[in-house]
Amino acid sequence: MSDDRTLIARFMGGDQRAFDQLVLKYQEQIRRFMFRSTGSLADSDDLAQEVFIKAYKNLYRFRGESQLATWLYRIAANVLNSHFRRQRLREWLPLGEYPAPAEYAADDDSDQRRRALLAALPELSSQERKVVILRGLQELTVKDTAHILETTENVVKVAFHTARKKLKGMLKDV
Repeated sequence: MSDDRTLIARFMGGDQRAFDQLVLKYQEQIRRFMFRSTGSLADSDDLAQEVFIKAYKNLYRFRGESQLATWLYRIAANVLNSHFRRQRLREWLPLGEYPAPAEYAADDDSDQRRRALLAALPELSSQERKVVILRGLQELTVKDTAHILETTENVVKVAFHTARKKLKGMLKDV
């Protein structure tokens, strides 16, 4: 985080390249989150760009009470909510219906269990799916996940537990 603070301070002091470094550091995490949430590489790129535009315009509001990544995920969640609202969707799009692009397939879907997990995600509720993506696939903490989803840590724990139980049942043969 100290490196992030240094880059933020440099950016606030007028160094535009410092923000570029922050984008380079976090763009892949945000793109993956967007892809896993929408199932669309084109949408994930556009939405990730929107996240960083909002971050650029609002970085002066970042108080440093959380990690910069957590703050960016919060923006990403809001961007997703707006995106789905614009499309008049109340639930996140099912992920299992979309083929994974080659650039993600090598890292994330290299084994049969992970592919089966991704295919099973649409069977979960919207809340459970979000929690599994953030906690399980993005490997965020319970605290950060709760902050991003604007809920309590207990809600995250229960949703994650329930989702894992459902997934175990669905994936028992894998």
